[in-house]
Amino acid sequence: MGSLFFNIYKSLINKKIYVVGFLLLLLSILVFFAAKLNYEEDISKLIPQSEETKTLNKVLNNTDFSDKIIVNIAIKESGTSDNLVSYAEEIIDSLQLHCNDYILNIQGEISNDDMLKTMDFIYNNLPLFMEEKDYQYLKDKFSEDSLASVVNNNFKTLISPSGLIAKNTIRKDPFGLSFRALKKLEDLKLTDNFEIYNGFLITKDKKNLLLFIKPKLATNETDANTNFVNDLYAISDDLNQKYINTVKSEYYGSTVIAVANASQIKMDIKYTVSLALLVLIFILIFFYRKLFIPILLFIPTVFGALTAMVILSIIRENISAISLGIGSVLLGITLDYSLHILTHYRNNNDVKQLYKDVTKPILMSSITTAVAFLCLLLLRSQALQDLGIFAAISVISTSVFALLIIPLFYKPKFQKNELSKNFIETIANYSFDKNKFIYISIFVVLILSFFTFKNVRFNKDLNNMNYQSETILEAENNLDTMLSLSSKSIYLVAYGDDLNEVLETNTKINKFLQKLELSNEILQFSSNGSVVLS
Repeated sequence: MGSLFFNIYKSLINKKIYVVGFLLLLLSILVFFAAKLNYEEDISKLIPQSEETKTLNKVLNNTDFSDKIIVNIAIKESGTSDNLVSYAEEIIDSLQLHCNDYILNIQGEISNDDMLKTMDFIYNNLPLFMEEKDYQYLKDKFSEDSLASVVNNNFKTLISPSGLIAKNTIRKDPFGLSFRALKKLEDLKLTDNFEIYNGFLITKDKKNLLLFIKPKLATNETDANTNFVNDLYAISDDLNQKYINTVKSEYYGSTVIAVANASQIKMDIKYTVSLALLVLIFILIFFYRKLFIPILLFIPTVFGALTAMVILSIIRENISAISLGIGSVLLGITLDYSLHILTHYRNNNDVKQLYKDVTKPILMSSITTAVAFLCLLLLRSQALQDLGIFAAISVISTSVFALLIIPLFYKPKFQKNELSKNFIETIANYSFDKNKFIYISIFVVLILSFFTFKNVRFNKDLNNMNYQSETILEAENNLDTMLSLSSKSIYLVAYGDDLNEVLETNTKINKFLQKLELSNEILQFSSNGSVVLS
């Protein structure tokens, strides 16, 4: 292998201008295709994907309960319930004006038309809501005295002012069966802490009003949702300033958290890569006393990383941005190849001997490192699989670029005995293998490790994978006082091959949950299993 690279070196050594032109062209092509990569910023991609989780994701993608954004409008020092309503009306108008492209609907405002539609829906599906006791109630109403009482009460209602609204309902449903059925919908509510006030859903202490935003885009479409969330906070900031001492609003939901995660991931990648580059460049400039050499050392790393990204774009439709962020550790690994070649070259000006000495060790090192990273393909986590592919291709291609580029463009100007001395070289030249204290220390640490390794505890809380800003944490804590979020609600979704199978399963789940609630094994539950029947 050394002779192959040496022959390539000889054929290119007098054509450096062409080589530079080719490298610039190659760089342009790689950057062009790498820019077309679609990045996924979904932190759940780190979680292993089994058949169960794939089914779960499929179910979640076909339900819409988990992606709503909760708008919590809360009273401050001198606010009133009417301030809550005014704020809610203004924020709805602003959302419809500025965020209409991102919102399917806004729930929380209940009009008279909604109530009438609900009653019509119940009446049109009345048999589904009726139970055995309802039929007994109807049978009892057919006695002469009961009929007279029903007619009399309905007559009084019709001649009262409310008769203008109630007349259609009385005409269709004189026995009030719809109202009995309406009570069954109370099974769907999760808590008794809310009531309707001026058409809005507010807490019974009249200190909080809730709205629910249904976004058009999926939670994992963080690029587009970033603009949406920024608009949400801009609207709240303006209204909070207007109602500065009376009312404020805050947001909570998977879309808001996903955008916060994505923003933090991008920031972390920028910081980690930038910091690693600055530290390495500083050390290399301090060591070599020149700016050109550190730049030259990084060129193979850049080409290797871009090559890996382009190949990933061919074999993957989307890749995890998290994997590239973790891949920043490759800077140190891949830079070693260039450093290894350059250090040998400084100590030996014979290029043929250089290739003979370093080609096989560098290629073997890169291959074994790549194989180690490719073991990540055995995992079921897409992000870690992407990391394995990216790292493997990156280290191998970087080693090849380093063998081709470093000897071609670097010329040592002094021999080993002329090397400048600094603390880095002093450390590098120290014979650690002759220090007995190091051996003893390693042995002692090894023995102690056998007694202490069991003290290591893994963090099993997946919620800690999510980044949540202070604003989101405060919104979560405030909602927890109303909705008991800290009790960690569990969502049960019935699925099957057809609608009837789904409904039968859902009814069984509802009966099972009723037993758990009666035995105090769960705090409470909400289910449509008693309303929507098979």
